[in-house]
Amino acid sequence: MNKARQIGVLREALASLDPFGETGRHGVFTLGAGPVDDALGGGLARGAVHEIYPAQAFDIAAAAGFVTGLSLRAAPRAPLIWIRHRRSEIETGALYAQGFAEMGVAGDQLVVVHVSDVADGLRASLEALRCPGLGAVIFESWGTSKHLDLTASRRLSLAAQDSGATGLVLRVMAQPEPSAAATRWQIQAAPSSDPLGMPGRAVFSARLLRQRSGPSGWCWNLEWNHETLGFAQAQALSGVVAAPHRDRPIGSSGWAKTG
Repeated sequence: MNKARQIGVLREALASLDPFGETGRHGVFTLGAGPVDDALGGGLARGAVHEIYPAQAFDIAAAAGFVTGLSLRAAPRAPLIWIRHRRSEIETGALYAQGFAEMGVAGDQLVVVHVSDVADGLRASLEALRCPGLGAVIFESWGTSKHLDLTASRRLSLAAQDSGATGLVLRVMAQPEPSAAATRWQIQAAPSSDPLGMPGRAVFSARLLRQRSGPSGWCWNLEWNHETLGFAQAQALSGVVAAPHRDRPIGSSGWAKTG
């Protein structure tokens, strides 16, 4: 094990001992899918910070959808603030208002703030998380940054713990690093389970990379229901469906049998 790896492991161990990452003060919010909530010890901590990573560049939209769902589960009717790195706007386009409406976000519920760099985003996120009137604060960062380190994540966690607002850090084009986040997720797009072959509800392949208070490594296909504002485990598809991965080997037929 090299020195950098040893330091990373030590930081993870220290973060797991940090009492401010625990979830007792503001309780938990459920995702709505019973087996998933059971694996999470009842749900995700409210008034804590959670990290979300897209698995690949083409999963950024799926990760944004998953973050939106979590924010609505944390506080269905409370104001939400989305703090967004301008690089995300340049690379992936503006956030789509109709998409938020179809997820269940009210038109006057969301405020979007653009920042020029990660340092500005962290300052804005810290101030927003100190506001108890907010339901969730989403910070969408782009790439790796020396500013978004273990110390910064502890500051965000402390602010969230004090106010009760939930912090969701969407780490775009970055690799997981040691942090004080209560949970860490990796998100991929998954096929819709609509039985008629029409565009159905959004489905996310959600892998729990880490949770501070329990085991990790679980992976679920979660379907978002905009009417109930909740997740449910997606039903397995049967029959012939298009293979979901764009990077399948050359010469593959492009179809896969499931069920």
